[in-house]
Amino acid sequence: MGTRAGNQRSSIFQGTDGRWYGFVTMGIRPDGSSDRRKRSGASRAAVVRKVRALERERTEHSARPAGRSPRLETWLTEWLAATELRVRPSTLSGYAVDVHRHINPTIGKHRLDALQPEHVEHLYAVLLANGLNAGTVHHVRRTLNKALNDAVRRRRLPRNPVALAHTPRYDPPEIEPLTVDEARRILAAAEGEPNGVAFMLAISLGLRRGEVLGLSWADVDLDAGRLHVRRQLERRNWRHGCADPDRCYQRPSRCLKRKDGGLVLAELKTKQSRRTLPLPEPLLVALRQHRHGQREARIRAGTLWRDSGLVFTTVTGRPVAPRDHSLHWTAFLEGLGIRPARLHDARHTAATLLLVQGVDQRVVMSMFGWTSPAMTTRYQHVVPELVEEANRRMGELLWGDVGRSR
Repeated sequence: MGTRAGNQRSSIFQGTDGRWYGFVTMGIRPDGSSDRRKRSGASRAAVVRKVRALERERTEHSARPAGRSPRLETWLTEWLAATELRVRPSTLSGYAVDVHRHINPTIGKHRLDALQPEHVEHLYAVLLANGLNAGTVHHVRRTLNKALNDAVRRRRLPRNPVALAHTPRYDPPEIEPLTVDEARRILAAAEGEPNGVAFMLAISLGLRRGEVLGLSWADVDLDAGRLHVRRQLERRNWRHGCADPDRCYQRPSRCLKRKDGGLVLAELKTKQSRRTLPLPEPLLVALRQHRHGQREARIRAGTLWRDSGLVFTTVTGRPVAPRDHSLHWTAFLEGLGIRPARLHDARHTAATLLLVQGVDQRVVMSMFGWTSPAMTTRYQHVVPELVEEANRRMGELLWGDVGRSR
C-alpha cells in the first residue's frame, strides 16, 4: 500500500476492499480549502493513468473546477449577474429575456457539463413551435452561445454545444434604403412637421434614433454650424428598489420604490460614436426654426413645461420616447404616400447616398461612428442610381459616342 502524499503531490494506494485509489492535489478552491481529487480503479495501472491525466490538467491549467457541475439555469443566472458589470443595461435586458423567458424554462434543468447539441436543438424546436420567429430564435442562440463560451473559458465545459448544434435557417429581412427622390420628399415635408428636423438629421447625417433624441441644445453650435454627438436617449427596464423583492408581489415597474428605469440619457457605446459633424446650411436653418418653435411651445405650456434641455421634446418639454418617435415616423411616411420603412432605414439611406457620391470609406466610418470597415458593407446598398450609372459607363465603353447619345 502507498502512503498519503504532501501538498501538490499525488498518492496511490490499495484499499482494504482490494480496489486501488489515487489522490491528486489540484490547488486551492475559491473558499480557500484544498482541492484534492480522488480516482479509483480495479488495478494500479488504471489508477496511475487517471492520476497522470489529472496531473497533466493541473500543469496545463485545464482542469474543471471542483464540485458537481451546476444546472444550466444556475450558471445562466450567475452569468447574468457577472455580465451586468460589463454590458449596457439595454443589452443586459435582452440577455435576461432570453434566459428567463426562453432558455431556462426549456432546458435549464440540464447539468451544465451534460449539455449536448441535441438539447440545444430541442430548445430551438420548442421556441419555433411556440410561435417565435427565426430572428428571435437566433437572438436566443447568440445569448446562449455567449454564456457557454464563458463557461468554456472558465473550464466549466470542455466545448460549447451551441457550436455543434444545427441552427434554424434565418434570412434577415432585405433592407431597401429610401431612394434619392423619397429622401428629398421627406426632407421637404419634414420642415413643417413637429420634431420633423429629427427625421432630417437621420437621413442627412445618419444619426441613430437614440442619438437624435439624446441631443441637447448644448450639443448644437448653430453659430459654428456643428453638431456634437455625445449621448443617447434609451428606455431602461425598472428594477426593484424595495428591500425584499420576493415580498413585493409586484413587477419591478410597479414597485413603489422602483429605480434605474424609464427614459435615461446614457453614454454612447464606443468612443468612436462620440463625434462632431458639420451641419449643412438647410439643416442650420431648420434647427433655428425648430428652436424658435420650441420657445413658443414653452410659453404655451406655462407651468406644465419641464425643461430637459433637449432639442426634441414633447409639447411639455419632456423627452420623446423612442417608440413614440418611431410611430411618428411611420405615420409621417404614410401621410406622404411613401412605402413603409423603419426609422433605422434612414441611417442605411444616409450611408448609401454617401456611396452614390463616392465618399471615401474612412470618412463614412468617421461620420457614422463605426470602428470596423465591415460596417460600411452592411449599411451601404446598391440603389437604382448606382445601377444606372454603371450601365451608362458600360454603354460608353462598348459603344462610345453612340451609347452616350442615347
